[in-house]
Amino acid sequence: MEVSKLKQCIAVSKVILSTDVIKEVEHYFNHSEYEMAFEGLLIELTKLGKYPLGFNFLEWKALGEHFKLDKESVFDVSIWTKFLNWGKDYLDQYR
Repeated sequence: MEVSKLKQCIAVSKVILSTDVIKEVEHYFNHSEYEMAFEGLLIELTKLGKYPLGFNFLEWKALGEHFKLDKESVFDVSIWTKFLNWGKDYLDQYR
């Protein structure tokens, strides 16, 4: 279930992120390193400050918690805080 949600998150991010970034994210996904794939996706999206079409912060947050990014990260120790701030900015824009 969560793996298919992650696949969907990657798919909707393809129009925002570069081909190289998507290839890297898909590399981790294809090797069942789902938490690394999702973290990589979050790093790039938060850097850009852009949101995929149909973005649902609560669904993405639940996915991040499922992959335990709220407790431990691989690439960026502060990614969870960056993600929460990015999500808050999104929610503030569309209230």
